[in-house]
Amino acid sequence: MQMVQSLTQQIREVDFRIGALEAEAMQLNPLQYIVSQREVDRLVREKHAFQDEWNSTMSKLATCRLAHPADHYFE
Repeated sequence: MQMVQSLTQQIREVDFRIGALEAEAMQLNPLQYIVSQREVDRLVREKHAFQDEWNSTMSKLATCRLAHPADHYFE
């Protein structure tokens, strides 16, 4: 669960940075915009990597919970 929470936080941080860069890029000249867009593209790739890792971790967690249902307590 800690890994899922950590990845969720990292995805949120990347989303925030993407939003900030996109807002800033709208005020730049065309050359600066291209440079900024490359950074946005890099962050999007980073976000996709975090999302892939999050999906994998959630799948492993679900498999573990299915294999050991008695280990989980519900309130």
